[in-house]
Amino acid sequence: MEAGYVDGVIEIIQRLASAPDAPSAVELLHEAKRAIGADQALFVSFVRGDDASESFRFLLACDPRWCLEYQQQGRFSQHPWLLYAARNSAPARASDIARPRNTQQGQDALEARFAVASACIVPAHPATGSSRLGVLGLTSPCPGYFDGAGFSIFKVVARALARGLHEWWIRQIREEFVRTARIVSEDLQLLRMQRQGLSTKEIARQMRTKPAAIDSRFQRLISRMQVPNRKAAARVAADYGWIWSRGAPCFTPRGQCALSGL
Repeated sequence: MEAGYVDGVIEIIQRLASAPDAPSAVELLHEAKRAIGADQALFVSFVRGDDASESFRFLLACDPRWCLEYQQQGRFSQHPWLLYAARNSAPARASDIARPRNTQQGQDALEARFAVASACIVPAHPATGSSRLGVLGLTSPCPGYFDGAGFSIFKVVARALARGLHEWWIRQIREEFVRTARIVSEDLQLLRMQRQGLSTKEIARQMRTKPAAIDSRFQRLISRMQVPNRKAAARVAADYGWIWSRGAPCFTPRGQCALSGL
């Protein structure tokens, strides 16, 4: 790794907070990988669930064909890096992550084609109970690039970069939903009670209306949010900071701080 890269990466993380769009964030990821001395970098923000609720967002400072071929093979959701990030929070060398035997040969061949001789995997877990996770992958064509005594310092910097990238994606997706789903305070009230596990009848009683009216409101909300069901809608709201646990702050559609007890 290049000497003096720490201050440069920290400065890039600070600039990332105000990146207006994905191309700007990708350019900063390119800068970060160059500062570290990595050959390629990719960041994946993801929610893993059933087929209807899986969600992947990418920032690619690498050859995009690498990820595209994994997706075309239907293997991306089972990639060892994502599986590792879903269960662990510490950065790890790719060589230390176990791979399923039935996919190892194909993955090794694909990585060899795209000059991935060494890689470091950096999970990004949310501070709240969100189900959206992130993983930063940094690669090098040089075997053993991420070995050595400098790895302990690198892990601290890479974790900060991964967290910055993850927070950037969360903000982008939140704003996207605000624009497209037209979320209002009454919707947040419904979603918060759904997240708490209340039934339709219980929600109707608290909101002093009929169960049929609650079902109708949820149907319209699900359609606007483009999610498969009300459980997924509540999960999305929690993922993007609109609703948290009772008494904790959440974000209103206007981006102002409020209390979740609407």
